[in-house]
Amino acid sequence: MRSFAVLAAAALVPQAMAHYVFPTLIVNGEQTERYQYVREAKNSNSPVTDVTSDGIVCNIGGNDDDVLAKTQTKAVKAGDEVGFMVENDLGHPGPLAVYLSKAPSTVATYKGDGDWFKVYELSTSSITDAGLQWATYINNAGIHNFTFTLPKEVPTGEYLMRVEHIALHGAGTKGGAQFYIECAQISVTGTSTKTPSPTVKFPGAYTGEEPGLLINIYYPAPKNYTAPGPTVAFSGCEDHTANLLGQTSDGDCTGSDGATTPTTPTTPTTPSTPAAPSAAIPDYNGGNSTTPAEPSTPSAAAPPSAAAPSTPAGADCEKSAARRRARSMRRKLARGASY
Repeated sequence: MRSFAVLAAAALVPQAMAHYVFPTLIVNGEQTERYQYVREAKNSNSPVTDVTSDGIVCNIGGNDDDVLAKTQTKAVKAGDEVGFMVENDLGHPGPLAVYLSKAPSTVATYKGDGDWFKVYELSTSSITDAGLQWATYINNAGIHNFTFTLPKEVPTGEYLMRVEHIALHGAGTKGGAQFYIECAQISVTGTSTKTPSPTVKFPGAYTGEEPGLLINIYYPAPKNYTAPGPTVAFSGCEDHTANLLGQTSDGDCTGSDGATTPTTPTTPTTPSTPAAPSAAIPDYNGGNSTTPAEPSTPSAAAPPSAAAPSTPAGADCEKSAARRRARSMRRKLARGASY
């Protein structure tokens, strides 16, 4: 019985290790303190699976009064780069989204029962014959953080910023999708007076039967994917390349952002100076310099080299060497050396 219990516990370890939280807010490349501006849920790092529960708002316990009392509000500007650190990483494949909900007055007491609108979404990087490839889950490893541009159209006010990653590894049956959620408190300064649209409520945004929630991502390999929830409001969009902390990639669907992770260009190395009299120019291939082999110089100008005279066999030298070896052997034998 004891052995069975040990095996059962061991089987649960990989699943527990794959769970994660979003404890740290990122603003303009700077990490804030852990749970300084993020409401700390009370279910450790476990997910929410009931989309009709109050836990779908800011996770289980995330709206408790004692949690609100210790959480601070971070001042940001519309157009700032914001995001979250992940502990330890996004351990499962699936889409990520960020929602905002404006507080009627102060966000410090707001529990997210108003309207929510989506400002960022990160889903598939590509869809291949092997199935869905996730921008959040690269080479069987989850990303450790992400950032995005807060739309400039977000009006001035205090908001809950809700990050949500949906793990789809068990979503082949209803209720199998896992929601990893945290809510940060931010105060936005902006110039826009636009009204965000579309909006949803939590709970109420999901039924659990959406094609993006009730899906077997392994077999048969899906040929398309639509993330659940509303479309992204304002100038936000569905992103396909994670913008990681410290990277220069855009992370807001502008420029060359697309289905593949951008690579940082390598700085060309200084080509080695060719030896005189060669005037060969190094060839650059994709920014990485390669030093060409020095071209051979015609040998017509060089006189044919005369063969060096061979050294005589030196029979006398051989005899002298033999005599020296014999004398050495006699001295060693006299000292009692053994061979």
